[in-house]
Amino acid sequence: MSSILKPTRRTALKLLGGSAAALAAPHVIRSAWAAGGVLNVTTYDKFLPQEFLDKFQKDTGIEVRVRLTDDQGKQYNLLTAEGANPSTDICTVAGHRYSQFIASKLLQPLDTGRIANWKNLNTAYQDAPWARVDGNLWGLPVLSGYEGLARNVDQVKDAPSWEIMFDPQYKAQTSYIVSDFLTIAMQYLGHDGDFVSYEGKPEVAQKAVNEARDLLIKHKDMVRKYYDAASEVQQMFVNEDIYLAHSWSGAAAKLIMDGHPIQVSVPKEGTFGFCYTLNVVNNAPNAENAYKLLDAILASPEVGAAMTRQSGYSSTINGVGDLLNEREKLALTLPQEEVERIVFFSSVNRDMKNEMIDRATTEVKAA
Repeated sequence: MSSILKPTRRTALKLLGGSAAALAAPHVIRSAWAAGGVLNVTTYDKFLPQEFLDKFQKDTGIEVRVRLTDDQGKQYNLLTAEGANPSTDICTVAGHRYSQFIASKLLQPLDTGRIANWKNLNTAYQDAPWARVDGNLWGLPVLSGYEGLARNVDQVKDAPSWEIMFDPQYKAQTSYIVSDFLTIAMQYLGHDGDFVSYEGKPEVAQKAVNEARDLLIKHKDMVRKYYDAASEVQQMFVNEDIYLAHSWSGAAAKLIMDGHPIQVSVPKEGTFGFCYTLNVVNNAPNAENAYKLLDAILASPEVGAAMTRQSGYSSTINGVGDLLNEREKLALTLPQEEVERIVFFSSVNRDMKNEMIDRATTEVKAA
């Protein structure tokens, strides 16, 4: 799939402008586009439903031009290259990548006062710590994913704690991604699996990592197989090779939607997740139109329901669960108390975290 949509004949004619003078004066073209009601959005495939975009364009007269991306780094590189004259008004950034974009002055702080429907955003996301950097909010959270405890409900009736992953009755019937589950094990042991509180404290961090590493090594006999790809854990559940797993929400949701007896939850010790946000680009030529789109997304839970159905991620918008059928609710939503247990990845201290977790992962696998 190309990361950039091909221009239509209509947009190509507008780009050409019809005269050499227009080509010699791109700033004039920019002003004309803004006055004419244009909005340039860079986002991922299946994030913005076409039906929603069609209605937004009809209601506002704003032409929305979507450029698809498949990588955070590509967005960063494009915005950096364009500098003070971006061709994008809205980009899509994961919260744990904020520091890179903000430090390079690629985003503008979000003015929630310009979003009348901000109240329709789930309270867990309205002023979340991960979303506030340097005293400002930087984007509208729209879709999220998380690490959950997946279980075969025919075999495991309840799982309130991550402790069940170490229960001898499920010996050789569990599975996880070692690097990801290490940070979950840190949370289970009462440590900071996201390393935010360990900034400048490498000795404290290393001690916590070592405890989690040793816990996993001690209980290696619980694990049927360490996995890397979502398809692996899905197949193990289908074959009933395992009854319990640490799983990203998307992998578990696919099994649930396909009718398998799987449920995913966030145990009492909590878990980690990521959140995609729509961000207004610094010096965006059509910032006013960008805010109109953000407000329209929050105007109705129907938009959030459509976004979560087609993307497979959980919606951040209030009322979405009421519009889903029972199977969709099971696959794509969580009770509010479980949503509030999710610690969304921070951009703070990522290098220390990556280095220590990578080393511990190798040690667990080699033990």
